[in-house]
Amino acid sequence: MSLTEVRDTVVLPFMEGLTQPSEAWRQFFEVRTDDVAAVKLASYSGIGAVPQWDGSNDINTANVNDRFNTSLAYTKYALQVRLNKYDVRDIPGLLENAVRKLGVAVANTYGSIGADRLEDVYDSTSTAGDGVALISDSHPLADGGYRDNKLTSAFDRTAFMAAINLASLWKSYHGQEEDWSGDDLVMYGSPADSSLRENVYETFRSQLSGQDNQANAAMGYNVTPVIWAKLTDSTRWGIISRSRTPLVYWIRSGAEQSIDVDVDNRGTKITVDFAIGTQVKPDPVGIIGSDA
Repeated sequence: MSLTEVRDTVVLPFMEGLTQPSEAWRQFFEVRTDDVAAVKLASYSGIGAVPQWDGSNDINTANVNDRFNTSLAYTKYALQVRLNKYDVRDIPGLLENAVRKLGVAVANTYGSIGADRLEDVYDSTSTAGDGVALISDSHPLADGGYRDNKLTSAFDRTAFMAAINLASLWKSYHGQEEDWSGDDLVMYGSPADSSLRENVYETFRSQLSGQDNQANAAMGYNVTPVIWAKLTDSTRWGIISRSRTPLVYWIRSGAEQSIDVDVDNRGTKITVDFAIGTQVKPDPVGIIGSDA
């Protein structure tokens, strides 16, 4: 091949990983974009039962106080891609594909941040305001006793209905009924559980259940199943209320991208940065999880 032929060679770039990552994390979190230095998540105490009154004495009072609160901090992220000036000229589409690739990396990072928080809800690194892991069978009540939002069963129709029953029995901190079993729900789990897809289909799509072909009660609930590859624990699954989710995803600063020319070497610099914080709300209402 002559020098002229080499110069005229067309290089077709094939950059791996240009598919758009899943944004499943948005299903599980209250997403906030507050433009502030820090966010305080407060949980004001509820009011118990209304007592009897004789009609003449002073009326009993109830104070509404910030029972627990949590500060939501953010973490900064940044990355820069550098391209040689003549690589950009000689390889068609290199710059455009590098920009896309960086966008994919950002989306993947957003997802990984959410997945890490969701998988931590069983552990002491993600505690509710009462100091207990978000998924726990020992969330204390004001007058003694506990609230339970933890199961230990692999996912199937029976386990799902057990989770619904726990949601229907949920009480506020002051012991008042707070049934959220009828909320719009998201069910989450990991494809590492090889039987999960089949069980999810049978639970939410089949009209009948059991050997006697009885009606499938699970179909009566509004559930969006999300089997997400970023969740890696095969034994963990759960349901989350869309309206009462106890998880916050704070995009303090969305991904900002710039393309510049380096004055020292004339190369192209593609830079992106963003800031994100995730946290558990003080009140553990709105989630039931299982660690089988």
